[in-house]
Amino acid sequence: MTEPILTAFWIEGFDPNGALGYGVTAFSLDDALEIVSRAGHSLPADTSLFAVHENVNPIDLPHQYIRDQMGPIVVRGVWYPFVMVGMGANE
Repeated sequence: MTEPILTAFWIEGFDPNGALGYGVTAFSLDDALEIVSRAGHSLPADTSLFAVHENVNPIDLPHQYIRDQMGPIVVRGVWYPFVMVGMGANE
């Protein structure tokens, strides 16, 4: 059986008064959006209102502050803003 592949996503901030964006590692974009939502962050239902970058590398992130404050990017979960490490596959 093939293990699911994790992908690092960067969801650009869509609210000029809100977060710079969200960094999340997930099995798919739908999984990433669900993880961000379950972490208590609000995203517009219309995904055309924000940009999503797939397979991001920390060096590609727009601000040094994000790189300095992010959590581990190699485990499933939100790594920016960083709160806790990982999520179980069934969560």
